[in-house]
Amino acid sequence: MENIINIDKLNKSYKVADIFDRIKGDKIKVGVNNVSFNVKKGEVFSVIGLNGAGKTTIMKSILGLIEPDSGKIEVFGRDKLKREDFYNIGYLPEISYYPKDIKLKTLIDFYGDLYNMSRKEKNKKIMESLEILGISSRINDKLEKFSKGMVQRVGIAQAIMNSPKLLLLDEPMSGLDPKGRIQIMELITKLKKEGTTIVLNTHILSDVEKIGDRIAIIHNGYVKDILDVNCDKLRKTGNHIITIANEYKEFQKNGEFYEKMVGNNEFNKILKKLIENNINIVSIKEEEVSLEKYFIDIIENDKTVGDK
Repeated sequence: MENIINIDKLNKSYKVADIFDRIKGDKIKVGVNNVSFNVKKGEVFSVIGLNGAGKTTIMKSILGLIEPDSGKIEVFGRDKLKREDFYNIGYLPEISYYPKDIKLKTLIDFYGDLYNMSRKEKNKKIMESLEILGISSRINDKLEKFSKGMVQRVGIAQAIMNSPKLLLLDEPMSGLDPKGRIQIMELITKLKKEGTTIVLNTHILSDVEKIGDRIAIIHNGYVKDILDVNCDKLRKTGNHIITIANEYKEFQKNGEFYEKMVGNNEFNKILKKLIENNINIVSIKEEEVSLEKYFIDIIENDKTVGDK
């Protein structure tokens, strides 16, 4: 499968801006260190990590908004994007800054000009994107009347109005209510089916499990793992959860039943004892590891030295 993005040994550090950190002797803050991965055409590639892990640094480096210290980035097979390439890219920054006294119509029209659209195409795409995000009725309103969630919808609308081949979303669910989150997840799924390649930075790991394809886990500026959403690491532990109806030694009460986590080595032995003692077995299910649990385990066991 064709790679839309190739990143090889990316490094970026920043000068420490906080005066108190500088007094303590901290001069350099690592943004990312030796980061390498690729993004395949048509996939949803999620980048997850704690605040300050380096997610936004990676995304801005892909777009050429910041200059890496070293390493190589290729987008659409080129190491330097041309003007026309940006017409095929959509970008939602983590924090969008818009003049509050500007009308939505004026703002979104400006983005259409940036994408070099004709007047006819621009008018069509503006209404399509605003309708998808449920804000077409607010087109003549000033942004000062918009809630945080509404402003986020505006940002997503401008990012998709050019029907991008590559879409980069930095915390797209920020400020959205549960209904809004579902709408954006449905939108991402729709765009993926249409062939759009999506890079998604988010803190909401349950969303990643539902709509993502592959995941890069970033911590302290390092890539700690890259895995498929459906891989065995997130599905199988070798442990089983046995639920029984009767009280039995070492089984803990959970509601009206009793449960015990049983390792693979002791599974047959425990099962045999339950049968011999006529214990009513309600269910046996293999333990699955959620992305959140896997992520936390990596973070808590990470020995990387460095201040993020």
